[in-house]
Amino acid sequence: MGPLELFAILVLAGAIIVLLYYYLQETKGTSLVGVRSSISQVGSKVSEGIHPNNTQTPEGEKKMSGMSEKVSEMSEMLKGKVNVPISTDSLSGRIDEFLDEQSDRLIKDWELATKSDVSTLEKKYNKVSRDIDDLERRFNEYRGHANKKFEHIEERLSKLEGKEPEEDE
Repeated sequence: MGPLELFAILVLAGAIIVLLYYYLQETKGTSLVGVRSSISQVGSKVSEGIHPNNTQTPEGEKKMSGMSEKVSEMSEMLKGKVNVPISTDSLSGRIDEFLDEQSDRLIKDWELATKSDVSTLEKKYNKVSRDIDDLERRFNEYRGHANKKFEHIEERLSKLEGKEPEEDE
């Protein structure tokens, strides 16, 4: 695993942690305390309508009919308050949004390279490689030409000094 892949994993893990933090902060406000108190009130009203010998009074029957409506209202309230956990698609979408919003700052702060930076560097490297090859070829041509001139100058110098030119064997 390369350093870029490791960095990507760390960024995604950090984004998940931040999103979970915000999700928990958001759901912290909706507690079940109110729901529990409403349910206990319903239970006490139901128990008031029943005699100790398990027979209902006419008053209790009226209360029971009203209780069924309240229980159905309570179930509707519970349905609204109980949230299904976030699907992975929603979480992935939030992570993508976070990374899109913060990517420029992360790139700047951590001095990261983008695809365009890498492609620019590759183009520069290819140009420099071609230039070096061209310089090496020209240098070899110059070296051959310079060596011939040096040999010619050495011959002239040795003639001026009165020596015989050295012959290669």
